[in-house]
Amino acid sequence: MSKTTKRLVERSSVVINLLYRLLKRSVSIFFNILNFLLAGNLPPFGCVAVIVQDQGRYLVVERPEGGLVFPGGFMRWKENPVQTALRECMEETGLELKVDDLIGYSSNVSNRITRMSTLTIIFYAEVVSGELKTSIEGRATWCDEAELLEKIHPLQRGVFDRYLLYREQSRHLKRFQGNSE
Repeated sequence: MSKTTKRLVERSSVVINLLYRLLKRSVSIFFNILNFLLAGNLPPFGCVAVIVQDQGRYLVVERPEGGLVFPGGFMRWKENPVQTALRECMEETGLELKVDDLIGYSSNVSNRITRMSTLTIIFYAEVVSGELKTSIEGRATWCDEAELLEKIHPLQRGVFDRYLLYREQSRHLKRFQGNSE
């Protein structure tokens, strides 16, 4: 590929990413205005987040504007949360997953017109197949817990805190059942 072609591809990627972020904010503004007109009666949007931990590393997406997030996103019409989790992970990471457990939920109440209030269902999953890829959401990668804690996006902190509680409860349950880890 020539230098000119590479520059053109890089510039178009930047433009596409900016347009995508603008679209996401525009949708948030629209729904927040609609919610205002409906006297605050719209429920929070349903989302999923998927936590995959393998050999001490976590599957995350490094966002173009900074910060690490777990794969996941908004539910589509006529889609259940597990279907959303599998679809979003494939779209954002290139990996096919198997959902193993429901961890819990996290709620983000937004006070900004450019963000929507969400109720996020958190799943624990494992990789079945595929190779990591970059998507419009960012670069899929693996990171250790220290890096995750340092770079996690603030809106994802509640998701990770809920996972840590789940992990601790799972350890206690295994000890109670006679399985030490």
